Amino acid sequence: MSEFTDAFEDAFNLLCGDRIGHGMSRVVFACRLLPSCVVKVEPSLESWQNVMEWQTWQAVKGTKASRWFAECRWISCDGRILVQERTRPPARSEFVDRVPIWFTDLKRSNWGMASSSGKREWLVCHDYGTALVLQEGTSTTRTKKADWWDAGQ
Repeated sequence: MSEFTDAFEDAFNLLCGDRIGHGMSRVVFACRLLPSCVVKVEPSLESWQNVMEWQTWQAVKGTKASRWFAECRWISCDGRILVQERTRPPARSEFVDRVPIWFTDLKRSNWGMASSSGKREWLVCHDYGTALVLQEGTSTTRTKKADWWDAGQ
């Protein structure tokens, strides 16, 4: 593998643009090849959040519940790299009053506005590696009052 180190670095730099965010286990980059996407890199594979998001998206795509999630487009074989739909930060007025019960982390920065061909926009979760969807399922239409919070509170 070491003979390809330079090629891997070049490929990474071809795919990943500016660093635009980070969390407890991942770093998020703008995607150079697909400007409508982000690249989430989980270097240590300790929490498997990329894999959880990918599995969650696979479970909800094509269902009514999918409207709550940023779409996952591609994942690497080992789960270190995830390509996901890019969202824009919502204004405070764009946050909704109620969300499905399977969302556990209502930190505002985990949410963004998705769009359909740049037209209609709606609020989606783009950081759902810890949501209860895979445990609880999406068949319920139950919601809960959204208790939004900001980092640093």
